[in-house]
Amino acid sequence: RTFLQTDMLHPDSARGYLPGIIHSAGLASKGAQAAAMLQSSGEENGALNSYLNRCAFDMFSSMMLGIYTETADETTRTDPENERFVKGAVQGLGTAIEMIFSRYELIIGKLLKFETPMMKHCFEGFDAAWAIARDKIESFIERKERGELSENEQVSYLSRALDRQKEEGSNVTVREVMELAFLSMFAAVDTTSSVLSWNLLHIARLPDIQEKLFQEISASVETVGHGKITADVLSKSNAPYLHALIRETHRLTPVGAIGLTKTVDVDNLEVHGRKMEKGDVVLLESYSQGMNSDIVENPEEFRPERWLRDAVEARKGSPSEIIDHPFLASPFSQGARKCPGSRVATNEIKVLLSQLVLDWKISSPITELRDVGYDQNYLSSLLGQVQYHQRTLIEVKLPDLQFEAR
Repeated sequence: RTFLQTDMLHPDSARGYLPGIIHSAGLASKGAQAAAMLQSSGEENGALNSYLNRCAFDMFSSMMLGIYTETADETTRTDPENERFVKGAVQGLGTAIEMIFSRYELIIGKLLKFETPMMKHCFEGFDAAWAIARDKIESFIERKERGELSENEQVSYLSRALDRQKEEGSNVTVREVMELAFLSMFAAVDTTSSVLSWNLLHIARLPDIQEKLFQEISASVETVGHGKITADVLSKSNAPYLHALIRETHRLTPVGAIGLTKTVDVDNLEVHGRKMEKGDVVLLESYSQGMNSDIVENPEEFRPERWLRDAVEARKGSPSEIIDHPFLASPFSQGARKCPGSRVATNEIKVLLSQLVLDWKISSPITELRDVGYDQNYLSSLLGQVQYHQRTLIEVKLPDLQFEAR
């Protein structure tokens, strides 16, 4: 883990990958309208969610491999292997999480050791993605040894990781570097895209909030970035509303409401007056505090302003300040077990949302969050609600959004 997060988790390291991520997002944004049209025409169900998967892959590839894969824009030619990798990653990891929540899969697959159709589908996704990633990484290593990497590839995460692997005292093999690179690429697709899907839905269904974000980002681009998105443009001091919007999305519609599941391993454990025995299962969740009307005013309302500096300062010393605890701030956890790619993913989210809002005026047929229901709820289907489901994380099935060029 220490080897993996080096050159990835540190703020300066993550910031160094921003130019490539920004360029990738600029290319990816061009494909938003085409994806929306594919979905609204009925030609491809879930085209917008697939589009966000490809956006996440394109941005992460610029960091991991130093290349621009350009899978997000359907009108741009790309290596079909890249698209197959995205589909394999979503299929493998998403199905694996579905299996965890299935009693049938637990009994038939894990306990009785039978290969179920879902298990086979999962393994097929894993195998397809691994075969493609292995070929890409092996080719990268061979070209690095011949001194044929481009300038962007030379400063990529993988190139630096290979350099660190050769350093004296390294206990990581080349094979392990390959597997770590694959794991990172594999996990970076529908995790980041799930967070993006909820943010995009809120922006689309709330035009006033979208306009505030557009005004902030366009002003920051003009005055700080001299016409371009940069790291400074997206900083909290220059784009506070962007940061507040992402934080509010996490409060109201978190992609992982249950952060940890732990089993008590001692007898007579007492926490805040609640007694627990050895073997009890404890779920640590972060959703209820943010939806508690005793500490959050109008918790059902999407209001980014509650995370701006003045509002945070006003809560200090009151029971409501609990919602500003860093452990509740993001879906990536905290401390030694924090997601190694969390800062890269956060940068990708900020960059793509900003680029989309700069390029497009986005609208949604759904304006109320109550019109979003869990996709295993039969009543929600009858009511015609937009649905969300548990994949790798909780992902909303985006409705037929409209993208009008600004």
